[in-house]
Amino acid sequence: MRISKKTKLWAILCIFAGVNAACAKDLITGKKTLNYFKLSNEPKLGKQVLNSQLKALKKDKQKVDSKKNRTQLRRIRKIVKELAKVSHYPHFPYEAHLADVPIVNAWCAPGGKIMVYEGLWHHKKGLVNKSDDNQLAAVLAHEIAHATARHVTESLSRNMTLAIAGTVAHSAIASGSAEGADLFGRVFSDGFNLFVPSYSRKNELEADKLGLFYMAKAGYDPRAAVKLWEKAAKKNKQANSLYASHPASGVRAKTLRE
Repeated sequence: MRISKKTKLWAILCIFAGVNAACAKDLITGKKTLNYFKLSNEPKLGKQVLNSQLKALKKDKQKVDSKKNRTQLRRIRKIVKELAKVSHYPHFPYEAHLADVPIVNAWCAPGGKIMVYEGLWHHKKGLVNKSDDNQLAAVLAHEIAHATARHVTESLSRNMTLAIAGTVAHSAIASGSAEGADLFGRVFSDGFNLFVPSYSRKNELEADKLGLFYMAKAGYDPRAAVKLWEKAAKKNKQANSLYASHPASGVRAKTLRE
């Protein structure tokens, strides 16, 4: 079916009208942001993400909240509870789980759904001392900050806008020249792949800073976050990468120290 130029123009106008309507000042960070999702829907979205992860772990026969890690899980949930109380959204239904997976990572889905992997305190690759509440709080406060700053739904909203705009514009160009459409497709794809990780790196630094305040307000030592990323920098010897989703560890330590 051939789409008229008038229809394509109307579609583009609708996109930008929708973007403008969804743009607002974020109450947490004070920045101008784009978010199509309601705050009240964040916990539901987060629960879907968490359930999906739990199913995947079960399918791979990976244990979650096992007896082996019962004491550590209690410690994590206690810290999460204390951090949640002083966060910008203490009403979120925060939830924390611990997976017996040797990955040095943790994440927080919208609405405060947290997953921690025991690789965080692996004897060789790990970054934190499992019995050091300050170090654990540094990681958990950072993850909670992702939820309160609504980074996931912000990223989804921006990506949706880019994808829709790119599709409509590609269609409009294709009606005039197949060669022009192919060129635009390559440029748009490259730009999109660069934009998304760059935005994510900004979110990581934003969550680092916000997490410091949550740590301090909850009674933990925020300097533990600086030491954590200094340790990561020494372990990884990593440099900034254009496509990396996280800032280099040395950059994070320097920014937090300042």
